[in-house]
Amino acid sequence: AEYGKAVKVIGQGTGGTVRLLEEYAHQSVYAVKEFRARDPRESEREYYKKITSEYCIGSSIHHENIVETLDIIFEEGHVYEIMEYCPYDLFNVVATGKMTPDECICCFVQIVHGVNYLHSLGIAHRDLKLENCMLNFDGIVKLIDFGCAIVFKTPFESEAHEVTGYTGSDPYIAPELHVKRPYDPRASDIWSLGIVLFSLVLSKFPWKVARRDNADYSSYANNHNRRTSKAITAFPIVEGQPLLAAMLHPDVKKRATMEDILNDPWFKSIDYCKPNCLSTQHVHHL
Repeated sequence: AEYGKAVKVIGQGTGGTVRLLEEYAHQSVYAVKEFRARDPRESEREYYKKITSEYCIGSSIHHENIVETLDIIFEEGHVYEIMEYCPYDLFNVVATGKMTPDECICCFVQIVHGVNYLHSLGIAHRDLKLENCMLNFDGIVKLIDFGCAIVFKTPFESEAHEVTGYTGSDPYIAPELHVKRPYDPRASDIWSLGIVLFSLVLSKFPWKVARRDNADYSSYANNHNRRTSKAITAFPIVEGQPLLAAMLHPDVKKRATMEDILNDPWFKSIDYCKPNCLSTQHVHHL
């Protein structure tokens, strides 16, 4: 009640339902996520561990391109997470067809900065997709949903460790996850960022799933080194094609790293919006 009254549902997924909260006295607006009910197959301990893990990760992160997680409330058997409210989700904004290439790559740069911050803390997102990128009224992108996030390096560890678990949404999932072996979640996040860039600019996916039994992906993986693959040549920003190809390298050992992305000449040349310093080169059609 201290955060206001729920007025409407603004999002729904496997992890729970998100509603808009309006607090009239201070004219504040929040988003509240009501976590899904416990699955009969999971113990109470497992259920609360998942929820508190998501909250602990979210509440420990403070970055301009990541949504602020403010509070967690346990009430009459329900669990609620209070978050900063952002009115637009990137998937729906892309679907309007109104975004210019400059807007698209502005959003991409912001998403990369958010993911770079996560990786610097030893956290991988593992469910990067347009639907998990929100925008505020100024066109500042905020990453949401840490239900699949994992810690790959604690502050006490000197080396990152591989993880297990098949997470994400089919078109965005890196090929190495289909092999069901431990993997580096930083590299799989990079792959997902490549798909985000492709789908932002082209409003479609290069393939339905990055598995060899998918004809589009198989053709891409077989021709990747030739730089003539349709997925890369279809990308209309020619200067961005080398980076896109490097992020979507099927061989995880040859894939671009976060450092490679941040040092890429095309990436560094992109004019993008920051809070209190919006780009003068484009406007966001929200």
